[in-house]
Amino acid sequence: MDAALIITGLIAATLIIWWISVYNKEIQLRNLTEAQKKVCEANFDKMWKVIKQITNVSDKYRDTFMEVYPQLIAGRYQNGVSKFVMESNPGFDIGLMSQLANAVETNREMFFENQKKLVAYRNEHKNLIENIPGCIFLAGKQPIEITVITSDHTEDIYKSGKENL
Repeated sequence: MDAALIITGLIAATLIIWWISVYNKEIQLRNLTEAQKKVCEANFDKMWKVIKQITNVSDKYRDTFMEVYPQLIAGRYQNGVSKFVMESNPGFDIGLMSQLANAVETNREMFFENQKKLVAYRNEHKNLIENIPGCIFLAGKQPIEITVITSDHTEDIYKSGKENL
């Protein structure tokens, strides 16, 4: 009788410790993913500030920049950023275009890496709550919602399954 009670106690203790571990892992992943969302937002803000500093474009053009930004991220910034800069700052020295292109490319790559981390964290969280034992211990937990910045062009290609250059 004493052995059965000890074994039952050990099993219960093991399950409680296991549950605590899974629960804590879910919280850590949720917090990590939420923090990465903020990193992506900060990267957007940094991109705007870099472009603003290089081009001397005023804050009143920020909304227009937000329309151009997905094109910058998608790597199709050649016409988009040129048009945006020339319309927003007619006195822009064309010699700065190379510096601007390098800054955009560097920030675009950084943003892409940050987006990859965000997707990976969300995936790890989703695996935790959908696989055993997480699906048992974390029943009712919802996957973390994230926004991956993309472009209409990319969405159209994925919808059609074709990229016609």
